[in-house]
Amino acid sequence: MLRPEMRLAAKYSVVRWILLLVLGSLRAQEAPDPARNATASPLEESRENAIRAVDDLLRHWWIGDESTGHLTPTHGGCPTNNLGVLWERAVVICALDGLCGAMDDPHLRQRIRAQWIHERETFRPAELEACGSGTHSPWCDDAAWSLLYYVIVFQRTGEADALERAKGMAQNIHTRWSDDELGGGLWYNDKRQIKSLYAVAYVYGCLGVYEATHDSKYRDLALTEYQWIETHLLRPDNLYWCDYSAGPPADAQRPRGPVGADRPQQIRAGGSVVYLGGNMGMGACQAYLYQLTGDDAYRQAAFRTAAALSTHLKNAQGCYINDRDAFNNGIFASLWARRLITLPGFDPEPLAVLRVTAKAVAASRTTPAYVPAYGPGGEGFYPGDWDGGSHWETSGSMANMMHVSASSIGIIVAAAYDYLPVLPGK
Repeated sequence: MLRPEMRLAAKYSVVRWILLLVLGSLRAQEAPDPARNATASPLEESRENAIRAVDDLLRHWWIGDESTGHLTPTHGGCPTNNLGVLWERAVVICALDGLCGAMDDPHLRQRIRAQWIHERETFRPAELEACGSGTHSPWCDDAAWSLLYYVIVFQRTGEADALERAKGMAQNIHTRWSDDELGGGLWYNDKRQIKSLYAVAYVYGCLGVYEATHDSKYRDLALTEYQWIETHLLRPDNLYWCDYSAGPPADAQRPRGPVGADRPQQIRAGGSVVYLGGNMGMGACQAYLYQLTGDDAYRQAAFRTAAALSTHLKNAQGCYINDRDAFNNGIFASLWARRLITLPGFDPEPLAVLRVTAKAVAASRTTPAYVPAYGPGGEGFYPGDWDGGSHWETSGSMANMMHVSASSIGIIVAAAYDYLPVLPGK
């Protein structure tokens, strides 16, 4: 559990925290407390949900104390006896970073540092920077999530070796998967069949390295990949395709071009031609680029992406669709929201969908009756099926998998930022 000092840092009243503790003991199916709803602002409610969710995440997967502990090693989101998968921990780190940014909490910062200490005691520097077949980051998205992880560690803790690992990983990803085929861009893996929106994590990571070092090489690496995505994956509705195929002979089953171009409206849970996390990632990169360069074209692009998300990637209940990847669709949510709200002329209306989605995710928190197909059950897990369905749970992306819960929690913590106006009497 998070220490009481964290809650004090949020400057809530003692009464508010008593309500929070009571809330944390309630089952998800129980009716909300009318007295709490009458007094809590939307922001307060969002922060209560975020704190409870991160408490749950740490309760299930953190080993030891906040200074010397670490996350349970996982493979496929489940505990393993080996070293585990780095990118799965990156999804958790993004959730911790999101709440750390919203609440300015030193204890979450300490946990991020402790996890990094665990990584450098477990892996050699070359292992943390390696990518491709036979490494701990075999595919481009695995490596890019690790790059994003290292950048966050440096930004939150100042650990210099995390920045060094980020620099090495950025260069190694470029060396292994970048070429001039399909007009440039990064291959998704060593098969060289598709290039993908998943590389947006590489763009954001390189921008983080550039901001820290002022080395234009990393800015240029980011911009090269960003421009490839803009040129090849941007759709007429201002969403981004997820994948771009090389076509035959490398990809014998698909024509060259955007995968799904013949079915552009296929946007649903588990079968989408776009990608919620990647679209949020592009919005985050656009806002970041504006902050780094002052070029207004990036600010306008960030607003364009936010509008497309709220218009085309929500369901009938007004929630974002967990469309393609329950493992990481929420990984960029807080990075996107907290950069977007700083832009001059920001309109909070598109982010209303984010707060509605966060409430739906919080309401989907599992109860003691949760019994998954395998692994531990019980309360305090967060399914990918925040729409009330069962697609992700029945297809093997279950709430008790660390990265599934962490991805869903990423949506919850993104709503903990103060970006929506609180109307009188609301």
